[in-house]
Amino acid sequence: MAEKTISVGKLGKPHGISGAFRFLLDRPFKNKKKATPYFLIENKGAMTPFFIVSIEWLGLSDGFIQFEEVKSPEEARRYSGTALYLYEKDCQALFAKNQDQIGFLVGYTIIDEQLGEVGTISELFDNPAQLLASVTKLDGGEVMIPLPDEFIVDINKKKKELTVDLPEGLLEI
Repeated sequence: MAEKTISVGKLGKPHGISGAFRFLLDRPFKNKKKATPYFLIENKGAMTPFFIVSIEWLGLSDGFIQFEEVKSPEEARRYSGTALYLYEKDCQALFAKNQDQIGFLVGYTIIDEQLGEVGTISELFDNPAQLLASVTKLDGGEVMIPLPDEFIVDINKKKKELTVDLPEGLLEI
């Protein structure tokens, strides 16, 4: 019996001269550093693995992707708009559950990749522009930190940690 596959996103337009694509996932990965080594693409009626050579992330759910199997813009045009699939078992490991609900982040420790531990999220504000976190800093002060996808590096639910890569100087504002 064939393993069940789930549509997780799609390929956009070709990008550059190497056959890379813009891509968009339906939901973000738990950790973009531990992403899948391949996506499945329906090719001539069969699910074919396309192995990832490189990914340039723009956020947790989009960016640019290059596959071993696609080496030119002409080849890339054939797959533009194609759905990306993963096996169901891989989806459970790669994607966070209830990703649309953000309230679980209250109480998480924010860790910046350059500065280390910043503090604890005390409140979240989901405004139309972006998610904002009110953070109680280690020194007892408060700071508001914007949390667009491109700042978030990892969400570790077991350790209750949110790893971010904040722009230099943001915490001094």
